[in-house]
Amino acid sequence: MPGLLDPGNPPPTDPSRGRPTRSQPRGTGNGAVRPFEVLDRSFQLLVGEPAPLALDGFAVDGLPNRPIPLDELRSMLLHPSVGFDTRDTALTWLVGRAQAEGGAWLVGLAGVLLPGIGRRVYPLCRAFPPLAQDLEAEALAGLLQAVRAWRCGQDRVATRLVWAAARAAHRLLGREAAVGEREVSVGLDLEAPARLASHGELVLDQAVAAGVVSRVDAELIAATRVEEVPLRLLAGRWGAGYEAFRKRRQRAEAALVGWLRAQGVVPTRGGEGGLEG
Repeated sequence: MPGLLDPGNPPPTDPSRGRPTRSQPRGTGNGAVRPFEVLDRSFQLLVGEPAPLALDGFAVDGLPNRPIPLDELRSMLLHPSVGFDTRDTALTWLVGRAQAEGGAWLVGLAGVLLPGIGRRVYPLCRAFPPLAQDLEAEALAGLLQAVRAWRCGQDRVATRLVWAAARAAHRLLGREAAVGEREVSVGLDLEAPARLASHGELVLDQAVAAGVVSRVDAELIAATRVEEVPLRLLAGRWGAGYEAFRKRRQRAEAALVGWLRAQGVVPTRGGEGGLEG
């Protein structure tokens, strides 16, 4: 399989689509371009007109029946109206193309996952600035390895691939001298939450079936707690006020935790700030 940023098969260029986005990482300050920035620029070129790289919407139930450019797909998959099965099916389709063809499809898959990877790797880069470039490169190498090893039929595609990238960056820190107390002071835990990351979708589906929470509230909890999409971002996309959105999630989580406790799934003591595994 070609490398993640293989220069072969150059993407179509469109300068109007090549501008940095707000979520895009900045350079190192010494003129060097960071790996995530290279990925984001390559992704923007791939999704530019006149021939944007697109997912076949006809192949995924729950998405529009048309070719969907991957930047548009990325926004769709962040929306709470898109269910777990639809997200998994769309990303499985992308992983399959990336495994079979590499090149542009591998960059496209990585670009779709970049917001999630960035949320886990940027804190490390801020804590260890001299390692920032290497941390981003290791994360992308970890993603590439995970895509190569991916087995058809696995679920939680985004969560598994994003955490594979994050763990690769964390392993780099483990190999560096003098990590010690600095790593502890950052307060990072790069192991995915065991229960919610592994079974969260199933638990939420069961809660919906039992009438504990609505489907929309389940999607809200999953997007902001499992996928870690910022609540303010989702509120804006949903056209709701942030405070009203926060209270809605709080009520839904309280109902869910009460139901889980009644089922004997979670302990009666512990943090009340959200779902904890």
